[in-house]
Amino acid sequence: MRFLKRSQKSYSWVTYKLKMCEKTSHRGSDSTRRENHTIKQNCSLINAWTHENMGLPPSTVAKTYPKRGPLQQFRFAEATAFRCFRCGSTKKSKLITIYASDWSRRLCNGCYGCLLSLYEIKAGTHTHEKRAEELAVALLSAVATEDQRHAERVFRASEKRTEHLSPETVRFIATAEHVAQQLQAVPHLEWSPAVIGLCKAVESEVVNRILVPLANNAISADLSHDKNDKDIGRVAAFCIDSRRKPPELGVFAHFLQTVIHSSQRRRTSPLIRIFLTLAGDWTDSNWLLDSMACHRSLATLTTKFRNPAAHLEELGKEDYVACRHLVIGDQGIVWRLLVATARHR
Repeated sequence: MRFLKRSQKSYSWVTYKLKMCEKTSHRGSDSTRRENHTIKQNCSLINAWTHENMGLPPSTVAKTYPKRGPLQQFRFAEATAFRCFRCGSTKKSKLITIYASDWSRRLCNGCYGCLLSLYEIKAGTHTHEKRAEELAVALLSAVATEDQRHAERVFRASEKRTEHLSPETVRFIATAEHVAQQLQAVPHLEWSPAVIGLCKAVESEVVNRILVPLANNAISADLSHDKNDKDIGRVAAFCIDSRRKPPELGVFAHFLQTVIHSSQRRRTSPLIRIFLTLAGDWTDSNWLLDSMACHRSLATLTTKFRNPAAHLEELGKEDYVACRHLVIGDQGIVWRLLVATARHR
């Protein structure tokens, strides 16, 4: 605070000296004019530093645009040089975007477009599942193919268990890790896409290791009644026609909750009976069927990370670290799924 007050006083002094130079520039001796010229140069340097570090507008604002989430654009009378706090590139433009009403956090047009697309998805009226899907697409499209491949190679080299994961799961985790690495320089920026990447990795593994085998085992079963069941209908519909879009993470978590807690459905539902028979062939199906194990982890992932990431809440580095621990920590969901669904030899 003391530093800020000193900076504000310096800014006022600079403004005063510039005004005095303007008043005396048309009169006085050559030495006075030379002195005024030197003062102007020094004041310009001080002004540039002050605007950059005190979070002040860099020049005269000609037009202010409406806020769009944490983003707001301003048009200036003159083109102004600045450094984008997100990508680090130096730009010069009359149109500048600031993040979270902070003039020290200026954005270039490219980064503005990227963050705006994320905000528009999060501010939309679609379901959490649909917005999470759109954010996952945005995550993958924001990273160059070569960067994705490099990130996958790094992830595979650092974790031997990846050889048992599906290619899609590896791609989501590796891309999320790559984006998170890029965000290290600005930990207060929006980390939602990286969080969504981890959530989609779990969803991908659930589909490949549980839902696809379930659909294959239920191919000749009559699931017409189950399809109309509000709690398991989405899973039943996928098992009837596996060409459909697979159920999302929250849908499977609800299905699992029904399996665990509904004794009546365990007696009457063909789908649930097939699921329990399938689980009997897996080495650690107890983890899947324990309400305090798999279901609790999926519920935490959905409610604490995926849903906020798909909504207007801004997630930061701490959220990503916590989500990462839940998904790919030593006992993360992804690794527990590998063990739980391994077949008895």
